[in-house]
Amino acid sequence: MADYESRRTEEGFRRLITFADAVVAIALTLLVLPLADIPREISDDTTVGDVLSEYLPEIISFFVSFIVIWVLWRNHHRIMEHFRTYDRVLFELHFVWLLTIVVLPFVTAMLDNEHIERANAVYMGVLAVSILSLISMTAWGARRRELLEPGDDIELWLRRRSGAVTFLLLVVAMVIAIIYPETDSWPLLLLVLSGPLEKLLARLRGRRAESSPG
Repeated sequence: MADYESRRTEEGFRRLITFADAVVAIALTLLVLPLADIPREISDDTTVGDVLSEYLPEIISFFVSFIVIWVLWRNHHRIMEHFRTYDRVLFELHFVWLLTIVVLPFVTAMLDNEHIERANAVYMGVLAVSILSLISMTAWGARRRELLEPGDDIELWLRRRSGAVTFLLLVVAMVIAIIYPETDSWPLLLLVLSGPLEKLLARLRGRRAESSPG
């Protein structure tokens, strides 16, 4: 363990981030593969409108999952901007996060199959684990300050760190999907509340920090 920790380098950290970016890029590419098969299944004298109408669920699923992975990567990017190095825990948290990214195209494909029960709950569960791993990265940085870039903005970033509300809403949505599988992906609409609730939570944290002594 000690030997592993002593071998940490800036190059190793860059390779970790580069590898994560490459995995995300591949996952985004895999999302479009089912759509690439659509032209082979189209008969003669078919209009673009017919194609969009017939394959609308698959197209919507692609765009939603593309946006989801993009948002997850964007949050990861913002978190890593505050780190200057890594340790074993941060390394292993990346394993968990990247596993969820790789699995997302698969669970997205399951959503498109109406014969697979509770695929929506599995999809939400994968999202919840992905967000939890990002939250854990930030929390670990707060605990191990030597991993973070020095600067006055670190305290502000840690005070404004978000994700907990989104995670809890996803858990609630997953429970609803498990109990009521006929709700499909509608429970995900609960995530609309995450923005306002995260801002409220950040405001409360700020007031608490201002009122605390010292």
